[in-house]
Amino acid sequence: MKIRREHIIAIIVLALLVGGGAAVYQFYYKNELAEYALNLKRLDDLEKTLNRLQTTFSGYKPDVLVAANRGEIQPLADEVVQRSTFFNTGDWLQIDPIPQGKMLKFYYEEQFNKAFNDLRQYAASRTPSCSYPDTITFGAPKPEDMVNRVVTADEVERALRRIHFACSTIRLLMEAKAVAIMQVEMWPARRGFSGMMSLRITGLSFVMYYKDLVAFLESLRTNERYFSVNALSIQNRYMRWPVEPPVEVKMLLSQADFLPSAPGPGAPQLSNTGGVPQAKSPAEQLRQADISRKPGEAPDTMWQKTRLWLQNHYLWPRTKSAARPESQPKKK
Repeated sequence: MKIRREHIIAIIVLALLVGGGAAVYQFYYKNELAEYALNLKRLDDLEKTLNRLQTTFSGYKPDVLVAANRGEIQPLADEVVQRSTFFNTGDWLQIDPIPQGKMLKFYYEEQFNKAFNDLRQYAASRTPSCSYPDTITFGAPKPEDMVNRVVTADEVERALRRIHFACSTIRLLMEAKAVAIMQVEMWPARRGFSGMMSLRITGLSFVMYYKDLVAFLESLRTNERYFSVNALSIQNRYMRWPVEPPVEVKMLLSQADFLPSAPGPGAPQLSNTGGVPQAKSPAEQLRQADISRKPGEAPDTMWQKTRLWLQNHYLWPRTKSAARPESQPKKK
């Protein structure tokens, strides 16, 4: 049998059709079928859960259960809000607002020098005096470090808060009658307790008499706000002294701020379905499309409605071109 040109064309067309069908199945319908199977499994799990809930709560009124549940949750929520006032750092992170129209570099230098001068005056007024490392900046940049670069208001605010927090920590040790303060290291703030707290841990190394250390730890325990000693090391190098010697103390002291949780923008809102998003039927989607149509816009054609039905049943690819086109303004 002699193969003619028509036979070759028919074979090529048939091969193209078979290849195109195989490509569509491999790159589109295979993924859609896998997603469809996953949705069927999810539907089966939801039906089993619904049947189990109907069996467990058979004979109960949903309104009564919801009211009882809210009656238990609301007091707990009020208790959380009430106890949240305990977790705060007081005024240790509070600074004066940055004035408008002032050069940030000069303002930072002014506040930097003011904070350390106030701390020096406070240390000099203590009796007995207490030495501390007045040459470090606790991780904040020095004013001369900001000369040849652009400075933002957020950077200035963070640095001043860090300085104020460190100076407040040194004042706390001085009020506890520390003999000398050798080191104050501030760790970066982190979230803890399931993201509800902002934890700030400070490493301290100081010298203090033992009775004053006991009183200091007791004051931290009974304080009106949260203090926690994560680690404590006490070393006595002068045990042969005829009088009570001071001890060297290394401590990790943590404080926490309560972070009230709130749903972010775009978070799903809970409904009477328990927060589970409900899928809309094709009829509901068509009805929503009719409602959302702009005034003067032509209604969807039968082909557009049919294509929407095919997309909902995974029989037509979902592409941008499949969306209902915007109506064109009528010509006058």
